[in-house]
Amino acid sequence: MNAASRLVFASVLAGSTVAAASDGSVDTTFGNGGSARSGRTDVANRFDAGPIVQPDGKILACSQVLDDGPSGSDFFVVRFDADGALDDTFSFDGSLAIDFDEGQGADVCTAIALQSDGKILVAGYTSTTDATGEDFAVARIDSDGTLDTTFGNGTGKTTVGFDLDGGTGSDEATAIAVQADGRIVVAGTAAKADGGFDFAVVRMLTDGTRDSSFNLTGKVNFGFNISGGLAELDEASSVAVDSDGRLIVGGTAIYEAVSEFAAARLLPNGQFDANFHANGRTTISFDPGNGTSAANSYGLLIDQDGRIVLVGAASSSPYATGNSDMAVARLLPDGSVDDGFGTGGRVLVPFDLAPNGTDVALGVVEQSDRKLILSGMAVDGGTDFAAAARLHDDGTLDASFGSLGKQTYDFGLSSANLQAFRNVALQGTQIIAGGISYVPGGVDMFVARLNVDLIFADGFE
Repeated sequence: MNAASRLVFASVLAGSTVAAASDGSVDTTFGNGGSARSGRTDVANRFDAGPIVQPDGKILACSQVLDDGPSGSDFFVVRFDADGALDDTFSFDGSLAIDFDEGQGADVCTAIALQSDGKILVAGYTSTTDATGEDFAVARIDSDGTLDTTFGNGTGKTTVGFDLDGGTGSDEATAIAVQADGRIVVAGTAAKADGGFDFAVVRMLTDGTRDSSFNLTGKVNFGFNISGGLAELDEASSVAVDSDGRLIVGGTAIYEAVSEFAAARLLPNGQFDANFHANGRTTISFDPGNGTSAANSYGLLIDQDGRIVLVGAASSSPYATGNSDMAVARLLPDGSVDDGFGTGGRVLVPFDLAPNGTDVALGVVEQSDRKLILSGMAVDGGTDFAAAARLHDDGTLDASFGSLGKQTYDFGLSSANLQAFRNVALQGTQIIAGGISYVPGGVDMFVARLNVDLIFADGFE
């Protein structure tokens, strides 16, 4: 597992209560009292992807299920209907396990996307053939929940290795997107021989073969080169395609004791876009006042105005305290920070449930009124709460959401109350957030629906 993954998923997440009669309150008509889960108790407690919402309102999510016992796992894809019941038209019972390595080790799903024809793409990583490392893993599923035999040479699955370290290290996909022409973009992290990591991107044709028009090989890897030659841990966590077909790849640049948000823009041919921050790459520091940034990005979106929004966590006090807040940075289309957002293009959202607690944004979605909804966690001592916040277009908290713009949640899924919002999507105007939770007997995936009333979007509520 790469360093950024270890940082984020060191703990599993949970909640408190919601305020009534405000945006962000739980929609109790959804699922069982506001949330729905797959019904499994052997879901891994660190990884999940989605939710995403189909045009018909059905909800998809992916995680890792321990089908192969303690030493192995498979991709695990779940589909709920629009109201939170498992969709039995998807693989008969609403769920599908996908095995890449035939029990050799871990098959881990970290990303999910929907094609315009309704087919479902899932990505993550799997053990290499000799079980010494990991490769990118991608599968495509028909809308009925069966593997798509037109993808991956008839198997519905394919793997890609970058092998920058000779093939024994970790090449882990963390994000997936679909271009308007149907080509598939997968981004993640590739291990290097010097012990560091590069951003790694592969583009596939619609049948899952590599696209040779993308950097000739279908693959590209790069770092941010901000440490003066020292080994860097440059780890991609997100990818999006803009209206011109360019790829925006986001994540974290880590070197020595410094970590910064990082973003790059690639042209359709896989080369850096020189019109993006001069050399196609940029980093965003969050300095808590001691000259050292401790910031990690886990999600991004391209908003309605073409601006790039990166979310994650950043330290708001000296590094050693361990305190971090939800963090957001917004870039203009040319890669410069947007001074019209927060302070210098940056916003911190503290929940401060406990002194020196960890508050992290793991997902983001934009409403039609340009407000941003953040999903993630807020820590109170040893308990992690599912958390959400909403920002106005200028980066200020929207007081009409939750309690003065922020809310934590407890869906009562177990006595331990450990729950996490990994990501967030919109179902019409309503919010669908999902993640993982301890449940009696183990760990399961869950999704929840939160209320939004856009009639009162201008604050008249």
